[in-house]
Amino acid sequence: MSKVIGEWMVLIITVNIMFAPILTYVDSLHREAVEVVLSEGARKAAVQGQFTPSIIKEMKDNLVTNYNFAENKITINATQSLTSRGDYIKASIQIPRGKIFILDIFNQGPDYYKKEITVMSEYIN
Repeated sequence: MSKVIGEWMVLIITVNIMFAPILTYVDSLHREAVEVVLSEGARKAAVQGQFTPSIIKEMKDNLVTNYNFAENKITINATQSLTSRGDYIKASIQIPRGKIFILDIFNQGPDYYKKEITVMSEYIN
């Protein structure tokens, strides 16, 4: 009986050791995708002085089409009021985080990944 339990424990550990690096890499790619989309949107918003609905939609569409995120699970909060040059505008994107371990017996970490950015507005009246 102890041999069977030992073999199952080795199997569980082996499966986690095999897939954890791949899943961690995918998680880091998701984080990088959010950072790229957010910084690109912030660059456009800085020139316009606000995160317009079209910029927010473009950011969300970019995450959905290029990175295969579910559209209903992406949350984007951003400054939508017109901000003049020298003041700051902010935005954040929150996405669900994937699993790091195949078996859910270890601490998976937070359920969501949230990235925030603050950029100075360059809008001149």
